[in-house]
Amino acid sequence: MRALYFRTTTLSTFFILCSLATNDIPRPGGNKIVQPPKPNILKQGCPSDLLHSRALRSIQLACRSHPATVISAFEGIQEGLQNCANRLRFQQWDCSEAGNIMHDPPLLRQGFRESSLIWALSSASAAWGVATACAQGWIDDCACNNHMGQNEYEFGGCTHGVQHGITASRKLLTKVGAVNSLLRKVEKHNLKAGRLAIKKTLISSCKCHGVSGSCQQKTCWKRTATLEHITDYLVEKYARAKLYTDDSVVKTTDLIYLEASPDVCKVKSVAGRVCAWRNETHTQGDCDRLCCGNGFSVSGIKRYPVY
Repeated sequence: MRALYFRTTTLSTFFILCSLATNDIPRPGGNKIVQPPKPNILKQGCPSDLLHSRALRSIQLACRSHPATVISAFEGIQEGLQNCANRLRFQQWDCSEAGNIMHDPPLLRQGFRESSLIWALSSASAAWGVATACAQGWIDDCACNNHMGQNEYEFGGCTHGVQHGITASRKLLTKVGAVNSLLRKVEKHNLKAGRLAIKKTLISSCKCHGVSGSCQQKTCWKRTATLEHITDYLVEKYARAKLYTDDSVVKTTDLIYLEASPDVCKVKSVAGRVCAWRNETHTQGDCDRLCCGNGFSVSGIKRYPVY
């Protein structure tokens, strides 16, 4: 577990640096963008927990043929879950113990509203992770080259890397075989909704090329939004998720679920977590949602549920 944490932290740091590196900021020496080095964990192959994963046969196969793609997707999912936990930190269910989809977590064996978010967020985050790695030239299958055979990094922009990420997410996370149960239908729908979230949040970028920064030529492309923005988009969808039945009519971008969620306060304790407050003076503290009517204690400037 500790080794996996350091693996995640390392690539997450690279993802942050890459987000900064690909912003439209003038660079010394013209428009040439310096390609960041490939992280070591993408060179080492899949760890044993993914190489022998029982959750998805596609993960095992891809680990042998395209390990960098699997690792980029896995780390993207980890990053997405961290963002989700931060986004929902004042809610009863805070995404912190959801588990990675590549490890077949118990939550994804149920059709709860929370399951719908994890399916969609995992799908979107996997696509984001692969697309981000593609944009940096870390995955050979999606290296960006223009029609003149020059490296696209000299101009900035790699639209097809986004589609490669979406395709990789679909192939890695969609189970093969007939969809013969409501749970499988819901799973497949939410995975697709996650991939569509990537398309719905794409950002257009352009870069000018010419003498002294003139715009005699311009290169434009689509790139993924920040994972924080994608997470926010899906959390909003999660708040409006719809109960699904055989005769339900839903949009492809909706999140859907099969059964009511269990009461978090009856399943686990949230004692020790910080609950929300409305202002710094705490004159209007609002911890009812997290504390479930059991009260809270004030410690310093924070309020903690008590049981």
